[in-house]
Amino acid sequence: MRFFCICGFLIRLYRGSRFGNPVNDFSDDILVAASRRGDKSAYALLIKRHYRHVFAVCLGVLANVDDAEDIAQDAMLKGFLKIKKLRESEQFGQWILRVSKNLCIDFLRRKKCARAFLGKQALQRRQTTNENHDLQQALGRLSQEFRLPLVMYYFDNKSAKAIAEKLKISHSGVCQRIRAARKQLHKLLTEGVHDEQ
Repeated sequence: MRFFCICGFLIRLYRGSRFGNPVNDFSDDILVAASRRGDKSAYALLIKRHYRHVFAVCLGVLANVDDAEDIAQDAMLKGFLKIKKLRESEQFGQWILRVSKNLCIDFLRRKKCARAFLGKQALQRRQTTNENHDLQQALGRLSQEFRLPLVMYYFDNKSAKAIAEKLKISHSGVCQRIRAARKQLHKLLTEGVHDEQ
């Protein structure tokens, strides 16, 4: 979107520029030299001359019209910002095509990385859900005598002293039940792992 605004501005400059209307009146060499000096209307002529080729390359690489338009616009904008780094002015066409190809490749890499990252996140969510399900099942198999102090301690963040007061048992009794519940829970959770193997 921002590039359309810039291109529109540059094309309006071009229409009122000293270069006249025909795009083919000046060589790329002359237009690049003028663009390097800050003449935006000269760069607007370069856009008009090379945009279709840049778009075609982007479409060929990306096979998606919307993505190709975005990358082609980014390439033309990058060309405008980096035109002073172009060594041979008459090679502008090849240079801007190379810029667009590189931007397409970067786009595909980012897209691939994003897909891989999202895939890993989905897998981790499924694994976490399965682990939580296994934990809930194992907790359900514990007797209430052991389950209640364990849940209060680990899930409700209650201290052993608070649990002892709530259940009306000794502090050491709470600690023993939590310890025994952890052992039973470990056994129940590892049974499932050994059964699968």
